[in-house]
Amino acid sequence: MSAPQDTASGYRTYGNWRLGRKAGLFGLGPVGTGVAFIVMVISAFMITISFLAAIISLVLGVLLLGPMAIRINGRTGFQAMSARFAWWMGRSKRQHVYLSGIASPVTEFHKLPGILARSQVYEVEAGPMGVVGIVVIPQSRHYTITLRCQPEGTDLVDQSAIDTRVGRYANWLSSLCREPMLVQAQITTETTPDPGTLLSTEVSSTLKESAPDLAKQVLTEVVRRYPAGSAQVDTRVSLTYSPPVGRKMTTEDMCREIAARVVHMHSGLSGAGGSQISAMSANELAVAVRAGYDPANAPDLAVHSTLDLDWSQAGPVSTRETWDHYRHDSGFSRSWGMVEAPRGVVFSNMYSRLTVPDPELLRKRVSIIYRPYGPMEAARLVEADKRDARFLASRKSSPSARDLVDLAAADQAASEEATGAGMIRFTVMVTATVAKESDLEKADNIIMSHAGEARLFIRTMYGTQAAAFAAGLPTGIVLTKHASIPF
Repeated sequence: MSAPQDTASGYRTYGNWRLGRKAGLFGLGPVGTGVAFIVMVISAFMITISFLAAIISLVLGVLLLGPMAIRINGRTGFQAMSARFAWWMGRSKRQHVYLSGIASPVTEFHKLPGILARSQVYEVEAGPMGVVGIVVIPQSRHYTITLRCQPEGTDLVDQSAIDTRVGRYANWLSSLCREPMLVQAQITTETTPDPGTLLSTEVSSTLKESAPDLAKQVLTEVVRRYPAGSAQVDTRVSLTYSPPVGRKMTTEDMCREIAARVVHMHSGLSGAGGSQISAMSANELAVAVRAGYDPANAPDLAVHSTLDLDWSQAGPVSTRETWDHYRHDSGFSRSWGMVEAPRGVVFSNMYSRLTVPDPELLRKRVSIIYRPYGPMEAARLVEADKRDARFLASRKSSPSARDLVDLAAADQAASEEATGAGMIRFTVMVTATVAKESDLEKADNIIMSHAGEARLFIRTMYGTQAAAFAAGLPTGIVLTKHASIPF
């Protein structure tokens, strides 16, 4: 994101996001260009042996390069075919179905499925923040701590105060680039219709028999009317760390290291519009994950806040993944991923429309996932992006307006990085949960409508619904580290 600019109306705008594109011939990228060069060399060598052999090798090379040159919604045809083949192989092995519990051959517990099957939770003392829970995913060596906060909101707040919060939030994002061992930061806003169980429990536990009749009537009426149109909003900040390559650190060492750093990350969020910030305990993490997989049971989990839920019991009883949605216990979910960031400039309230509560959805999670780069890596990336943008613009006799805008954005990003700005790449993921499969189309219309208002281009994450669903939970999944198609 570039430095904000003030418009004629006095409102600041933000933008200058760009999608990193690799240079290559005919839109093939560096890998495809290398393959094309090898094909040309082989064809040139074969022509010395046989003209027919040269023609055959050239045709085979074109058939190989064709899927790599075709673009389908931001992915090459080869990537699209590989994703479909991987889905077909997983389905043939029954990997899309999960059962747990005493009637299951998988496990006697209700463990989490898929990527989270080997995950564990450790508790560690974090000084003034008390005992915190850290989710460990051993196969990727990722350790995640989650902070829960209450956004202060923007109602009746001066625009200057909002601009100050955005500036402090930008400073916090910039500090992520200098945070040792941090690989991902995720901001998740989860909204659910409030059935009034929390208010009813609070009122019933504090109301005295000796209270005046009028006070009792007022509180009873409030409890009866409150659920209509109300919602619960839960905001979580998940920070994922990984030990440096080649450095041996035990789980206990990493947990102690993270606990020592979380206080600094907590203070950075305080001035960015977050209040009542606290680190989630192991029990709170288990309850949040269990509520995500079993939304019908979420009100009971909220009422019994003292319930001691073990991580081995936080998973679903049964799940089934299909090409375009995910069924889990009492809910049906569909997940979307960002394809393109907003073009042009936006205002500070652009994202709020996407996170607004929807009474027709059981649950909705909107996550912004940040991948920070260290100063040395950022310098290398911005120079590479600038070089690639110049190549893409110069290969045409008349560059398009988008090529010129992309070149200007790459130059500005390199200039700002040279003056000390941090570099972060980000994406947005949305998950909507409904009670019936027939409601998925309605949920799709709602999410796409809100995404359009937020000027985000999102698409259904076909073939990866289970992983996308789990990535929105406070577990710190870094999807790129678990991808079966790493290119």
